[in-house]
Amino acid sequence: MAVQVSMKVKLRESAGKGANRRLRREGFTPAILYGNREKALPICFDSTEFLKQTQGGVHENLIFNLEVPQEEAVEAIIKEMQLEPVTDKVVHIDFYELVKGRAVTVEIPIEITGEAKGVKTGGGILEHVMRQVAVECIPSLIPDFIKADVSNLDVGEAIHVRDLQVPEGVTILEDPGRVVFTVVHGTKAVTTAPAAEAEPSESEPKESE
Repeated sequence: MAVQVSMKVKLRESAGKGANRRLRREGFTPAILYGNREKALPICFDSTEFLKQTQGGVHENLIFNLEVPQEEAVEAIIKEMQLEPVTDKVVHIDFYELVKGRAVTVEIPIEITGEAKGVKTGGGILEHVMRQVAVECIPSLIPDFIKADVSNLDVGEAIHVRDLQVPEGVTILEDPGRVVFTVVHGTKAVTTAPAAEAEPSESEPKESE
């Protein structure tokens, strides 16, 4: 099931680019909490603590227990994250508050198991067409990943969305006919021997000595 991370947050007293830049200089990342409330709640969190808690692995199936001042702990997931283009440093996050028992839609990564026989013995190439799928389920059932065994996949064959196995209570929202993995024919380099130089015919003029 989804990994849960506890993190303290602070309320933001002011908004705007200038205020957000000041927060970042002080070691905080601005964020906003949407969802089960009348108005979105502007918050911020310690940037170093965030990296420590997530260990650099941030994805939609990570559930945050946000300790909001003057409230009970709020469960939330990341719906959008803005990164600094050059350094990939997190500069802003949109959190979405979860409600116990209410289904949410999240993207779940697909994990390969096994080695396709079409690659192992047939000289084919495994193409990973889809790397994640959208699913719907209640927060407590969000899976970390969906496994797909490609061991029996031969050249010219494919695994489709309909072939993926998910836990009970989890519904895949993708088109069942979409290809997830396929093994295609490998390309082999063809080498040809250089053509032998043709002997000049008697009718061809010879170079003068």
